[in-house]
Amino acid sequence: MEIKPIPKIIEEMNILVSEEKYDEAIEFAKENVNLNKEYVGGEYVFKNLLEELLFQITINKEIKKKIPLILDYSSLYSNYGNVLLHFDEYGNALKSFKLAYDYNPVNVKAIFGLCEIHKHDGDWNEYYDLTIKSFKYDHSTEDLAKSFENLSIYYLNEYHDSNDEENLKLAVYLNKLSGYYNDNDSKNQLNDILDENSIKEYDDSIADIKEYLKSKGLPYGPSVEVITICKNLGFQLDEDKKVVPALFYFNIAYDLTKDSAIKDVIDDLNTKVERKLNE
Repeated sequence: MEIKPIPKIIEEMNILVSEEKYDEAIEFAKENVNLNKEYVGGEYVFKNLLEELLFQITINKEIKKKIPLILDYSSLYSNYGNVLLHFDEYGNALKSFKLAYDYNPVNVKAIFGLCEIHKHDGDWNEYYDLTIKSFKYDHSTEDLAKSFENLSIYYLNEYHDSNDEENLKLAVYLNKLSGYYNDNDSKNQLNDILDENSIKEYDDSIADIKEYLKSKGLPYGPSVEVITICKNLGFQLDEDKKVVPALFYFNIAYDLTKDSAIKDVIDDLNTKVERKLNE
């Protein structure tokens, strides 16, 4: 049997999962991925500087060793965990997601995977804590929408347990925000559960929903830390004449906020790039 290098395994696993070839992925993983890998404390791998800064600001653990991105164990194990979930192998999925989380505690895919395990086990306290944590690290609208969907599921479960209309209202509001951040596509699993009349009863504007959630101390938008770091990195990289990386971080901030001021900065940077290409 061919022994594949780790970067090649990571690359192939990512492709199989992105193409949803789960049958091939699980066979490939069982031959090439070690679920009993020993994690060494203090070793971390981050996809970009944003993740590293989020880690330092929100977690404050010592980084003993930064693993090169070509050895992205966190993505490898979060991918494997999702494959295992697809086949209802919850025990091994938990192992895989724990490894993914150990290597990168700000990897929201690992956090979402752990949430699925806790939901399956009925451990709603852990589910809630991890869901709230995920909001700190979401740096795509897709992930932010998933965090709102997960929190909506939590309050729907609370409603079923308590019959308290307040919990139903929160579930509906959070579900609507999930749709809002998913390009107004609210086709998530909660829509199949929520009663249509309940959805209509709480048909409020996004602005009003955000104000209400804010008054309850719940997440109502992207993380302030994520937006601040992205803008600061963008301006610093622009000063260093690294326009393309600057655009990368400004675009993250704009996608999450739709802030016209950030859009103006992006347009100026794009003009710089075009001017440079035409020189």
